[in-house]
Amino acid sequence: MKKRVVMALMALSMTMGACTKQEAPTQAQTQTQAQTQTETPTATPVSGEEPTPFVSSGNAQNLTEQIGTISAPDAEITDAQKEALSKASLQLFAKAVAGEGEHPNVLLSPTSIQLAFGMTENGANGETLEQMEQVIGGGVSIDEMNPLLCGLSDRFRSAQDVKWNVANSIWFKDDGACSVKDEFAQKALSWYGADIWKAPFDDTTLADINGWVNSETKGMIPEILDEIPPDARMYLINAMAFEGEWMKEYEESDILEGCSFSNADGSKTDVTMLYSTEERYFTLGNGTGFLRNYKGGEYSFMGLLPEEGTDLDAYIAELAEEDADLAAAIRESEYGTVIVRIPEFTDDYDIEMSDMLTGMGMDIAFDPLRADFSNILETKDGEDFPVCINRVLHKTHIEVDREGTRAAAVTAIETADAACEPVVDPVCIYLDRPFLYGIIDNETGLPVFLGCVNSL
Repeated sequence: MKKRVVMALMALSMTMGACTKQEAPTQAQTQTQAQTQTETPTATPVSGEEPTPFVSSGNAQNLTEQIGTISAPDAEITDAQKEALSKASLQLFAKAVAGEGEHPNVLLSPTSIQLAFGMTENGANGETLEQMEQVIGGGVSIDEMNPLLCGLSDRFRSAQDVKWNVANSIWFKDDGACSVKDEFAQKALSWYGADIWKAPFDDTTLADINGWVNSETKGMIPEILDEIPPDARMYLINAMAFEGEWMKEYEESDILEGCSFSNADGSKTDVTMLYSTEERYFTLGNGTGFLRNYKGGEYSFMGLLPEEGTDLDAYIAELAEEDADLAAAIRESEYGTVIVRIPEFTDDYDIEMSDMLTGMGMDIAFDPLRADFSNILETKDGEDFPVCINRVLHKTHIEVDREGTRAAAVTAIETADAACEPVVDPVCIYLDRPFLYGIIDNETGLPVFLGCVNSL
């Protein structure tokens, strides 16, 4: 083991020489240098400001005050539920990576997806519901998911030293054809705090929904919709925003300019690396990961690097095939001296998830002839109004720099009338080649955000 230590420290010494330590620049110089190296703006310092309150166009009506509530106590998440959600999160992520072609940059928020689908599952029945529970929650039933997600959301909102914004809303078409069923609305409000909006689904509604998204993501995701299709009936939307400063601030000597990142295609990119020594590491498959805490110690940045010579896409696929439990690996992380480098980077990602989810075994929800969402809408005569899922839109944004991390996610589930076709010893982990990363809930080990970088 001593030999490993000596070799690791020698490698550190050699690679330190490849970078230039920063000479106490001004803030303006720092931002200019980072922009030049990454070709994307660096993160804005965490401001702690609340999101600008959303103001509708006046054509949408908020029905929330008219909705009754039900008893909705949250619940402690069990080890079995942690395992199920962790594996489901990795399966979703691996499927997205596989669907993007060779060596993509991908960023999902499994928690945002689970919150949006949690609301939706309350309106589903039969095989439609069973498939959704299996693909989204790893088999966790909606009766378990409601209090579980309510508890997680409360934990986010009560965090003291980092800032989370978690918001849910439901928008349905005001054309007189149907209305939201009382029980569904009560569950959405009581478990998810969702506002229920009745809107004309015209250009003003498009502006309202995008305005709500922009507000709730603190401007990191300006819009989720580019149009509202004529057959759209309802949008069930989750928005999340995170702002966290590092628990341990970087000193000027820890900011290494002129470093090199090896892209998956063999090219090199000049980047700024952030050097630190951390205390926890873990292994998953043939990869080694670390955790770097944000203030308060409740949430961490995770970096996960496969062995040298391992293709990142293949590594992610193998983890999914082996049903790896990322959350368990994180919770069981070992203590030791971990020498780390993190590149400053900014990334945006968006995906329409319908084909991906259908391919994972959730096809009934998208089928206008078989989908059963009979608990959501009803006609004036009290009859069930049939809908199916038309699109699942997911957008994410992340900024990692010397100050901390800003991240946001939006998941919008668009339903359409079912009559329509559904459109200890030192461990050196340098993130200077393709890697996985995430924002981790330290108590559960679950990834709130999960991403990969193949190129910078």
